[in-house]
Amino acid sequence: MKNDDKPLLNVRDLAIQYGTEKGPVKAVDGIDFTIRPGEALGLVGESGCGKTTAAKAILKLLPPNGEIARGRIDLDGRDLAPLRGEAMRAVRWKEIAWISQAAMNALDPVYRVGDQIVEAMQTHIAISRDDALNQAAELFRAVGIDPSRLRAYPHEMSGGMKQRAVIAMAMALGPKLVIADEPTTALDVVTQAQILARLAKLRRERGMSLLFITHDISVVVQTCDRVAVMYGGKIMEIGPVREVFGAPFHPYTMGLTNAFPTLDGAQKELISIPGNPPDLLSPPAGCRFSERCPFATELCRNEMPPLHKIDETRSAACHYVDRVHEFRETAANNETWEAVSRRFGAEVEGKPSSARETVKGEVLRVENLSRHFDAPSGFLGPERKVHAVDGISLSVQAGEILGLAGESGSGKTTTGEVLVKLQEPTAGVIASEGEDISGLSGAALKAFRRRAQMVFQDPYQTLNPRFTIAQIVSEPLIVHKLARKASERKAHVTNALERAGLKPAELYLERFPHELSGGQRQRVAIARAIVLEPRIIVADEPVSMLDVSIRAGVLNLMRRFRDEMGISFIYVSHDLPTIRYVADRTAIMYLGQIVEIGPTEKVIRERRHPYTQLLIEASPEPDPEVTKPPLEVAGEIPSAIDVPNGCRFHTRCPLATATCGWEGRDVLSALSEEAVRDGAAKERQTAALGKITREGLDLVVRAPQGPASARTALLAAMEAKHASLVEAAQIVETGSDLRVTFASQPPPGLRDLGDGHAAACVLLEEV
Repeated sequence: MKNDDKPLLNVRDLAIQYGTEKGPVKAVDGIDFTIRPGEALGLVGESGCGKTTAAKAILKLLPPNGEIARGRIDLDGRDLAPLRGEAMRAVRWKEIAWISQAAMNALDPVYRVGDQIVEAMQTHIAISRDDALNQAAELFRAVGIDPSRLRAYPHEMSGGMKQRAVIAMAMALGPKLVIADEPTTALDVVTQAQILARLAKLRRERGMSLLFITHDISVVVQTCDRVAVMYGGKIMEIGPVREVFGAPFHPYTMGLTNAFPTLDGAQKELISIPGNPPDLLSPPAGCRFSERCPFATELCRNEMPPLHKIDETRSAACHYVDRVHEFRETAANNETWEAVSRRFGAEVEGKPSSARETVKGEVLRVENLSRHFDAPSGFLGPERKVHAVDGISLSVQAGEILGLAGESGSGKTTTGEVLVKLQEPTAGVIASEGEDISGLSGAALKAFRRRAQMVFQDPYQTLNPRFTIAQIVSEPLIVHKLARKASERKAHVTNALERAGLKPAELYLERFPHELSGGQRQRVAIARAIVLEPRIIVADEPVSMLDVSIRAGVLNLMRRFRDEMGISFIYVSHDLPTIRYVADRTAIMYLGQIVEIGPTEKVIRERRHPYTQLLIEASPEPDPEVTKPPLEVAGEIPSAIDVPNGCRFHTRCPLATATCGWEGRDVLSALSEEAVRDGAAKERQTAALGKITREGLDLVVRAPQGPASARTALLAAMEAKHASLVEAAQIVETGSDLRVTFASQPPPGLRDLGDGHAAACVLLEEV
């Protein structure tokens, strides 16, 4: 960060409102903040607090019913608020660039990615197509993409690659400020870590400023210099990021930090903030957080506190900053928030269950389970299969939460859906309490479904928008004919809703899904799952789309149902901190296989498989005392259609040996990576290697400059990728050509490490 007292961006008394039939919604109501040259400012808070609205106002991208009611937006001393039309279009991309949450929505699906970057450049500056493409190629190298992918369409790229392409597009005109709106929310932790590392590196190298919008505290802690905490259209607190989250001054910030699980820190009970953000159509007269604050007084409810300047770097909007030490100590206790919960007629989420029901027995056992899908193979082409799940074995005990972790594409969701028979297994045994349910159908399948339920990632897509909450939760009772009378059904529904934390249930029975918040909709989905009192629930990323404060409550619900009802859960997630918080045991999946399984604390503490180590290194840490090095090079998960030889993780493993399964396509990958690092490498490779043909595990290399030159080029790229790749390869001259051969290797099986812990790695010895 540059030492420059003059801010690049200076926002003063910014107020934004949306016109509605009921009146103006004051989405942002007088906020002040600055961003200095080269600085990264995080903007955090719950959904609806005004983060994205403020960012869109800076770029003048508000919807038609949105307007800037007052305030200034100074960029390098020029007020952007009054700019319109061409004057504002000249600012976008050239001075301020935007990275959106959904990369697929930011890229035109019918244009090649390179053409879109060229178009953005030619719209703002005079540049030839060739020069623009050359510059785009350099940008792709900077974000870690082979420049050859400039000719790809968006659908031909992975999610992480698309997001990196959007970052490259944002960098194209060398903007002074980049606004990133939840740029990694839809990505798994490894891809997220790589993108954040690339973004940080580009920011340092190019001296640009960053406004980073998210609800994820851990990402802000690891990415930003300062943070502004927003709530109800106001800034509650602002200051250096590690100071704000390490020693917060505002009760709302204290509540957010209490609700976030850690991976490296000590295990603790998470405490969710009771209640919901205020209605900004008619916001409260006093502090916006007063209704949910455990320390609120009449002064707080009647008078809005100004943003007090505490010192040169810290400010907080609280009447009682002088009592901060008392508040911090008190806010860390569940009992403090119970009084707030009682205001809403609810029990505090985070209070430990008084007793755990002792239920014994095995609820589910899986042996050599596989689920393959047919893949397009072209006209008369060979048959191809997607190996989504490929021979996994595991068990779930009664009253146990089993975490299922891994990146996107590892097979977690498919496994969960197969276990509850939403998909048919290709092979293997699924035994539910001794009964093989693999081939169940008709009435027998219906009976099994009463014992096994599923909670999906997006509750809005799984709740019928035309049904009331009462109809949604009662539908399983009707299907299974468990409550024939309306009064019985209502009693069951009311009980399920209140168990799921929606109290009193009467407030929700006649409402529709669109009238509820995201967290409330997920609780309805959970109530629908537990109304049958199943033996096991598969929860597929149930908190990934929820705010921090809501997430803790849903995680605590799972633990409560385990403890009080003896329900078993399979909790599917790529988020290891939440898995650590809820799961008794954890299975790590990679490309359709389980690579490590055992007691959760043991798996996370010992991390015996290199892939588990990668997941832990990639997981952002909300603890401001923990600083993680950037994860810049980890590659992407391979295709599940053409799975790697040997250990499926060897292509990304820093500890891979010559017997782990290296093959010809790893050599192609090494050549591609060299081309990304060195712009001139592609020409050298073409000259020395000519045409390269893959034949099974081997490569045939046409050597236009002779075998010696080809061998030198190959070895240089292979050595740069991994020394054991060179050791595993046999390079044989066949006339004027070269053949690079590799031995077929079986995937390593799980090796018993003792105490219920096992991992699949050739480096490990069984106990």
